[in-house]
Amino acid sequence: MTFLCVNTSFNTCSINLASEEKNIICNEDRNSPPSDIISILVKESLKSASLKMSDISGIITILGPGNYTSIRVGIAFSLGLSKSMSLPIYGISALEAISLSQREIFKKNKSYLVSIKAVKDEFFFQVFNYLSEPLSKPIKSKFSDIEKLLSNRDLVLIGPGSYEIKGLIDIKNKIIKVKDHIDYQKLLTQIIKKPDQYSNIVPLYLSDPLAEKKDISWFVKKEI
Repeated sequence: MTFLCVNTSFNTCSINLASEEKNIICNEDRNSPPSDIISILVKESLKSASLKMSDISGIITILGPGNYTSIRVGIAFSLGLSKSMSLPIYGISALEAISLSQREIFKKNKSYLVSIKAVKDEFFFQVFNYLSEPLSKPIKSKFSDIEKLLSNRDLVLIGPGSYEIKGLIDIKNKIIKVKDHIDYQKLLTQIIKKPDQYSNIVPLYLSDPLAEKKDISWFVKKEI
């Protein structure tokens, strides 16, 4: 069972092929708009893996957060392909995908703040427990809000946004993981266990008014 995995949420266009046993191939373009390159990358990825579309069992698409146009292109392409090929499609946020990808570093009873750089001094972020279960809603907010959250709670910072955050503040006794790599084999394993949880393909833009919440405490559902 091989899945085609589409990600346009990191200001790049990434096409991955993954099975339950391994990550087969990753093909990425960081320079061209996703609308220009996405179909080309899919063809190149299938050719490199000696596969055809008829060999694909389903599609995983990253729902965001990120650039509005890029996310829309990735999801629209995935939905169109799913419909034309009668393939099941599943969606997951980049924040949860990063959490699941790095879960082997998580320690029991710890909480983890996954961060992705947005624009200017803003970040996308979400809190997860050591099982990669969300403890908060995803949010876009200013760096000052993240600084407040980190100072008030015992959180470990992971994700590609942590590199810039680390350079701006002194984070004591916190593990820093800056990888933006998504392990699609792990995502596929998770989705197979709970397919209904990932069947709703809704873009995660985190645009207004959610992005303009001022109080960082509002979004945390329960004590961390």
